Amino acid sequence: MDDIDYKVIQHKKTLTTKEFFDRFYNFDLVQGYCKECPRYDTNYSCSPVNIDIKDFVLGYDYVDVYVTQLFFNAEDYEKNYSAEELKEFLFNSFYKEKQKITRKVLELEKDYPKAQSLTGPCNHCAENCKELYSECKHPEIRRFSHASLGMDSKKILKDLFDIDLILINGVLPKYLNNVTSLFYKK
Repeated sequence: MDDIDYKVIQHKKTLTTKEFFDRFYNFDLVQGYCKECPRYDTNYSCSPVNIDIKDFVLGYDYVDVYVTQLFFNAEDYEKNYSAEELKEFLFNSFYKEKQKITRKVLELEKDYPKAQSLTGPCNHCAENCKELYSECKHPEIRRFSHASLGMDSKKILKDLFDIDLILINGVLPKYLNNVTSLFYKK
């Protein structure tokens, strides 16, 4: 299953960080989802984070929001995947593309005097680093997730790109999305 044929469409929008924060910050709603995750409060880049989120976001001037959208062939949708097969399928498509955009925005960070991407959750040490260490061992390379900052990815997708968020829920959805952002000062 290593060689999966799929189509990738990438989208990008640039906003001021104030507009981004005002439009997409919905901490209570997003944290409700985060609390249902088995990784909740186990990773320093996931919820809950120990930073002033508004100050963090507004400490930058602009944000570039990138969406990577994957579409598959008709025969891929017709298959009944076991949980393990679906996991392997996603690893060889969705996560492969997520790694590509993560590498791209991490490289773009170098173009600005101050920049940080949202590519989390971070797994540099261990998925459960909060359980292993009393503090983040690599804050210089840690990157937060949108959810950990209370940013509503569903609303970002719909409002900026007119894309509906579709959850996987054990079956291959008609498309997959990844939202990655880059905060920066000019």
